[in-house]
Amino acid sequence: MEQALAALLGTGLGVAGTLGASGLTYASARRQARDQGVVDHLRELRNERREAYLAFMQAAEPVDDVLHRLAHRDGVPAAARDTPPTVEVLDAAVEGLGTAVHALSKAQARLDLMGPEPVAEDAVNVWSDVRSLRAYLERVLHRVREGAAYDGYRTGLEDAVDNLERSREKFTRSAREVMTAPP
Repeated sequence: MEQALAALLGTGLGVAGTLGASGLTYASARRQARDQGVVDHLRELRNERREAYLAFMQAAEPVDDVLHRLAHRDGVPAAARDTPPTVEVLDAAVEGLGTAVHALSKAQARLDLMGPEPVAEDAVNVWSDVRSLRAYLERVLHRVREGAAYDGYRTGLEDAVDNLERSREKFTRSAREVMTAPP
């Protein structure tokens, strides 16, 4: 009888051990699949963020052309750079910045979804500074069309451009931090 009880107890322990090992194997496989899903999700999110950041930076490219025409004014003597450029140059600059504002707004909507929030906020600042530069140039254009003098043109332009450059640099730095941070 003791032998039968020992055999029965041994069989019961063997079954329990087998069930326990199967349960642990199942739980481990399930956790590994979940962990792999998290890694895959983070990789996909990083790729989508990179695309959104690049799209935003591309939307800002027309701004570079405008800044080059206005801030550098190649071929214009240094003394003449303190006065506003011609109506045609200002019109083209305002139009180029308008295009950029629209494109940045569309790209900003995507950044709001992709995040993280600090990068999206930095992008809003870039968009806002492009709008501010455009508004400044519209005021200058209005004065030039009226034939009125615009004292402080160069200082106002430099201030607007400096603000824009700072916000663009901050956006780039924030985006780079997100992209280089380990998952």
